[in-house]
Order: sequence, then structure tokens, then C-alpha cells
Amino acid sequence: MIVFPRLLSDLLDQIAPSRAAHLALDFTQHVLDLERAETEEPVLDACLGFVAAAHEAIDLGETRTRYTRARERLSEVGMRWKGHRYDVAKGAELVLRAARVGTERLEDRAAGRGPSTPLHCRDVARELQAEAGRWYAKRAPADADERLVARGARWEEARWQVQHVIATQPGHVLPGGDNGVSGSGGGN
Repeated sequence: MIVFPRLLSDLLDQIAPSRAAHLALDFTQHVLDLERAETEEPVLDACLGFVAAAHEAIDLGETRTRYTRARERLSEVGMRWKGHRYDVAKGAELVLRAARVGTERLEDRAAGRGPSTPLHCRDVARELQAEAGRWYAKRAPADADERLVARGARWEEARWQVQHVIATQPGHVLPGGDNGVSGSGGGN
């Protein structure tokens, strides 16, 4: 039996850090698309803008003005005052966490801080699988076992993630990066 979460972990361990950073953002956008109808428009728009800016920052190797503006906008629309504290909108929280995979060291360098330990794409993938499970479980029919619905949704999200890695990284899915496919692979 293929265990998609384990396979995904193995695949992600073989991928270059910059590609893993892009994948974390792709995985997050997939869950944002799932939750699109329930995400407030300014938050969704800011999330998608930040994803695009984070992809660009990773490619450039620095957090330019576009990234900084997109992050500020996401913070503005994603933070809500509730009671005596700020609450971050779920989509904004997911995007900011995923972006850490590829941008945290860039931000540290721009701010003159020592390097922090970046988040691994594998961790983001697991969190997003759990988020998909929660989302489907909340919408399960009244007679359904929510645990089984959540488990099935987590499995399907892991399966989608594996397929996405393979589809976007055909030259890097086997150890050594040589699986008989010519070209550099990639794509967002």
C-alpha cells in the first residue's frame, strides 16, 4: 500500500530548498482554493497577492518592496481585534506560515539578524493536510463520522501534494535527480 504522507516526506527531503519553498506556497494556495468561498474577499485577495510576492522573493533571493508591501497588506486585512487580542484570519495564518519556508532567512538577512531555523516544507504540508481534514469534517453530513471524513480528507490532500510534487519536479523525484526525464522540471 502506498502511504502518501510518507512518500511525500521522502520526496520533499530530496528537493532543493528553493523548490521546497515554492511547493509550500503551492500547497497553501491549494487549501486557500478549497476554502475560497468562506474566506473574506480582502483577506483572500491579500493572501493570493502575498503568495505571488513570496514566490518572486524566493526567485530573487531577497525580499523586495513588492514582498514587503504584500506582507503589510496581508497583516492589515488578516488581523482582527477580538476581545482583548488580535486574531489572524485562517487564510492569512496559513500563507504567512508557508512563506516562512523560503523567506525567513531572506527576512533575517534584510533585517541584519542572524539566521533562524527555517520551517520545513514537510511541516507545512502536514499542517495543510490537517486543515483540509478539519474543513471537510466541519461540513460532513450529520450522519457521517467526522473522524473518518477528516482522515479521508487528510489522505486526499497528501495524495494531491504528492501528485503536485511529481508533476512539477519530474527531474528530481528520484535520488540523484536523474529519472530519465530531460529538462529542469519546475514550474509553479
